[in-house]
Amino acid sequence: MRKLLISALLLGLLAACNINIVLPGSRLTVDGGEITSAALDTKQSARFEVYVGASGVRVDAADLDNGAAGSLLLRVYDANNVLYAQTISHRYFIAPQPEIVDEAAAQSVAVTPVYSVNIPAGNGLMYVEVTNLAAAPTRVGVKAVSRSPLPYKNTGDDLFNPTPVDFSATTSGALVYLGQIDLWRYTGGGPATIELDGGATVHAGARVVRGSSILANLETGEYYQGLQNGDLIYVQASGNGATAGFCANLSGCNDGTDSGEYALTVTTP
Repeated sequence: MRKLLISALLLGLLAACNINIVLPGSRLTVDGGEITSAALDTKQSARFEVYVGASGVRVDAADLDNGAAGSLLLRVYDANNVLYAQTISHRYFIAPQPEIVDEAAAQSVAVTPVYSVNIPAGNGLMYVEVTNLAAAPTRVGVKAVSRSPLPYKNTGDDLFNPTPVDFSATTSGALVYLGQIDLWRYTGGGPATIELDGGATVHAGARVVRGSSILANLETGEYYQGLQNGDLIYVQASGNGATAGFCANLSGCNDGTDSGEYALTVTTP
């Protein structure tokens, strides 16, 4: 009893001094199976931790008892307990933004029982917090699975400062990490027309660049006529990569939803 009292007083003192207190959680092993929480009441959370090493990781949280009526909020924090990402629905996740950080805002979104967040390789220790937003109690199942590198990316490529990937005809990619930038270099004949299908969820945008000149900024459904050999196309989600999704149709992608996918359609005379 005395030890508990001392611990409580110590935590209160640290909080009063504005010292960040990081609560530990159950350790998730990447590709090691699912952990099931105890039943969570409304607004109650379960906390986990995962180590993200040389491969990217997808963290999944599932409502085990309420089915389609379930409503969860999955949040991921860095080692300093700073919020990195949070789910909006089962189809995508976002960087923290003030207007949707609170549980009430998340609860107003149509939901399904499974939520996921992708974490890039090399992030080290991360904390995962799952909150039950439904009226009924539920257990949550949480697991971490390793992600294969995106098949079109160069080996060892930097997600945020990439090297160009050559393409000469219609191609596709997926924005599965917050802030991710894809860089393509056109090697076909010209002048050609390039059209962006940026998807209905993540809303990719594309920028066509030649040398130091920006030739076009494209939103989904828009096109640029005059594409020439050597032109660069930068692709990123709207809001400077503030949203990200998942892929199901590219080689090695098995997320079950294609919310992060986009296509660059090329036509030549």
